[in-house]
Amino acid sequence: MSTVSPHQVVVIGGGYAGLTTAARIAESEAAVSVILVDAKTQFVERIRLHEIAAGSTPRDLDYEAFMQDRGGAFIQGRVEALDTASKSVRLLGPNGVEQSLEYDTLVYALGSQTDLTRVPGAAQYAVGLDSSEGSITLFRTLESLAKSGGTILIAGGGLTAIEAACEFAERLPGLDVKIAPGRSFGPDAGPGGLSAAGHNHVLSTLQRLNVEIIDGARIVEVASDQANLEDGRSVPFDVCVWGAGFSVPGLAADAGIRVNRSGQIETDDTLVSVSHPDIVAVGDAAEVIADPAGVCRTSCAAGRPMGERAARTVLDRLADQPPAPFEFAYSFRCVSLGRDDGLIQFVDAQDRAVEEVWTGARGARWKEYICRRTLNGVGFDDDLGPPPDTPPNVLPT
Repeated sequence: MSTVSPHQVVVIGGGYAGLTTAARIAESEAAVSVILVDAKTQFVERIRLHEIAAGSTPRDLDYEAFMQDRGGAFIQGRVEALDTASKSVRLLGPNGVEQSLEYDTLVYALGSQTDLTRVPGAAQYAVGLDSSEGSITLFRTLESLAKSGGTILIAGGGLTAIEAACEFAERLPGLDVKIAPGRSFGPDAGPGGLSAAGHNHVLSTLQRLNVEIIDGARIVEVASDQANLEDGRSVPFDVCVWGAGFSVPGLAADAGIRVNRSGQIETDDTLVSVSHPDIVAVGDAAEVIADPAGVCRTSCAAGRPMGERAARTVLDRLADQPPAPFEFAYSFRCVSLGRDDGLIQFVDAQDRAVEEVWTGARGARWKEYICRRTLNGVGFDDDLGPPPDTPPNVLPT
């Protein structure tokens, strides 16, 4: 008697979006085989990498155990190439052995990484916050520099750079911390920005922590011991941490999948590739337009809900049901400003800042709660406890 193999779903990338997708499909009762692929063995809490670089210990969040508990499987390997004609993924395992993995449905969730390619010298002389191992190595360096009064320069003026600057200044007080946000460093009510009240709190916190702000010009070159600005100034450093933008892998474009100018896979409203209907794309590596949010920015705030919807899309299609469109709205943005200070910046549905903010210890408590709630939402057993105080009107799912 012949048997029919179950539909095989391969999820490449174990970040917030990819792991959520894999978990929800594996937890279902559908006749489906789910394989998660990642180059690492552990899930990385990306929103905590600046904490790890300042001395925190990363948690043990094992992919294999996580997937086995849900009836799925995990393969460690770096994705080398996609073959959409044969519907296969070429992997390079940790032992250097290549293997080919076939799929019926591919979930593309390879995420993003610090973009060190746009400014000459950044790739050679700057580091990004992209992995637990890299953050641990960075902490050892910074710990030594703090004892000798060394200097760290943080390039960028977004939330990654701000969080890192505050964390390092507070927890490594012997370190001379500088941040170079570019030509301007002020309120921005557009998507991803801060209101005047939010920016003023960030500015006052940086000043309280003695972080030197070097604005007015962009970094145009990074050398071994200094960053050169477009106005002729140079900023010396012992370590340069790059927080000035992210990029996505080029694997989708190389495989002939339709992508936008940034290399993100273009998707329809159900998160399916517009050029390859057997590929679902989520997270930072996907261009997703949601109602009412609009174009979703790269963030776990949008990535985890995408994972929930992507799993539902795959399961609905397997059941010959029309998938529903991805609906998502922003509500607030969380910023850590050290261990005892934080900012909750409320936003409208399109992620545009409004004037309401929570700051100080209240902001710090809520930032920590949301970090834990995000991990809990992915599926790890994280003891949330009750919300710290009156919650925002809408919590991210």
